[in-house]
Amino acid sequence: MPNVDIVLTENFPVLSLTLVTEPLRVANRESVEQIWRWRFLSLEGGMMLSSSGMPVDTQPLDEQRADVVLVLSSYFPERSVVRPLLSWLQARARGGAVMGCVDTGALIFAEAGLLSRAPAAVHFEALRGYREKFANQMFADRLFTFSDTRCSSAGGVATFDMTLGLITHFNGRDLADRVAEILTYRPTEHDGPQQRLLTDTSLKRLDRNLSKAVDLMLSTLDQPMTIEEIADQVGISLWTLGRLFKRYLKETPSAYYRGLRLAEARNLLNNSALRVGDISALCGFENPESFARAYRRAYGVSASADRRGADQTPDNAKPNPSHGRLRA
Repeated sequence: MPNVDIVLTENFPVLSLTLVTEPLRVANRESVEQIWRWRFLSLEGGMMLSSSGMPVDTQPLDEQRADVVLVLSSYFPERSVVRPLLSWLQARARGGAVMGCVDTGALIFAEAGLLSRAPAAVHFEALRGYREKFANQMFADRLFTFSDTRCSSAGGVATFDMTLGLITHFNGRDLADRVAEILTYRPTEHDGPQQRLLTDTSLKRLDRNLSKAVDLMLSTLDQPMTIEEIADQVGISLWTLGRLFKRYLKETPSAYYRGLRLAEARNLLNNSALRVGDISALCGFENPESFARAYRRAYGVSASADRRGADQTPDNAKPNPSHGRLRA
């Protein structure tokens, strides 16, 4: 009977919590006996608030054995990087527990030194900033990962797939498939980079050439290609490429590309400690002044002021660095 310790941090993601506990509950229901047990923990115990303000009562960290340890974190994970928690996680890993993290829980795992041999999925908004900060730790640009000793989710609905991986690991594929069926969920078949999920689905259904062009843009944010080079690589004329973007995304290719780079800059501002000048270079702006003008035009505020505003966001609200373009 696997015992699961679910460690909640300040502003934990309640959706991910549900996508851990509900599949386990259904697995219990479908079995002759209770096969999963879980409890909610936090550093000192007591009431923890989710990022949406939902309270969950927790027990303090203790020495009770667990088969699985899951850390659920969302906004401001650095506030949970404290020695007692890191030491507790290291001890659980040495004890042989399957160690898992969700969303920005990967940062806590990296600080604990748990990602030097096995990677963790991390939300794409934070991915580059974490890779810059932790050069010796492994972060995966995937929706979720699973191995015999580690599991992780980039957050959101992907946490369901991670939990199904746990059920498969301990109870077999048949039960995991049954749980997914009962909860009317189709496990994801996407195993590529997170931001290409939409180009592999929505955009590809609209037009394969459009999907290929956006893929190229996403993979070259730091060293932008010319629009002519993109059209040439896709194998269509510059005029046809422009027509596709205007028809489906209501923008020129260059405006869309610039928007992706600025969105990445905003992600890094809100999810890393990199200097503004370094961020502008990482997002393909050779001239800091041109970056500053473009950023202010796009968001109505300077990059530095935008970062200060995110730092002052109330505890029950998360900064939203996404520009929404890929959701068009």
